[in-house]
Amino acid sequence: MGLFNIFKRSKFALESRDIHSHILPGVDDGFSDINDSIEAIKRLSDKGVRELVLTPHINPEIFHKNSESFLREQYEQFISHIPSEIEMSISLAAEYMIVPGFEKRSSDPSLLLYEDNESILVEMSYLYRSPNLEDAIFNLLMDGKKPILAHPERYTYMADCLEDFDKLAESGCRFQMNYLSLTGGYGPQSMKILSYLKKQNLYSFSATDLHSLKQLDLISKKIR
Repeated sequence: MGLFNIFKRSKFALESRDIHSHILPGVDDGFSDINDSIEAIKRLSDKGVRELVLTPHINPEIFHKNSESFLREQYEQFISHIPSEIEMSISLAAEYMIVPGFEKRSSDPSLLLYEDNESILVEMSYLYRSPNLEDAIFNLLMDGKKPILAHPERYTYMADCLEDFDKLAESGCRFQMNYLSLTGGYGPQSMKILSYLKKQNLYSFSATDLHSLKQLDLISKKIR
């Protein structure tokens, strides 16, 4: 049995802290309906998630409204509608797209994953590698931030340069895996990256990266 089938058939348990989700409604390509967002939170709570981080996209090229201040306003409104009986700690951070010019403004991002140790979630396009990736990671580290690269297994153009992940890890960058990637739905190149990073023990986090209830249904089928 090949690695693809092993991962496709395997079961897993959700971590109690989900550091990557797009459940905050109406701000990006994630949830649009507040009722669906609340339903997702209820279901994640039932599956053992006790801490949830909402990480909407910050990408000035696509999501023009998503400044830190705007997202905080949307977050405060959303939190006020969550039923009190849901036993879950919910906080706001963001997923920052590494685009040209990112390193010039990365010295003062405010939506961090952990405000006590200044971790920050970053991503690249699925179509091409950010030409300023290394500079962005270096500048974050020099500013005392602790970068986490979201779903590296989805950057399939890096399947033929796997050693670059080792270099990023050696520099201080950490990696977060998407649960949905374990289904094999992103193709063989994604599975090649995923299996390499797991073999090298380079993943520090696993998360849902949840965008919809449909995705939650797919993930739920893999939970043991």
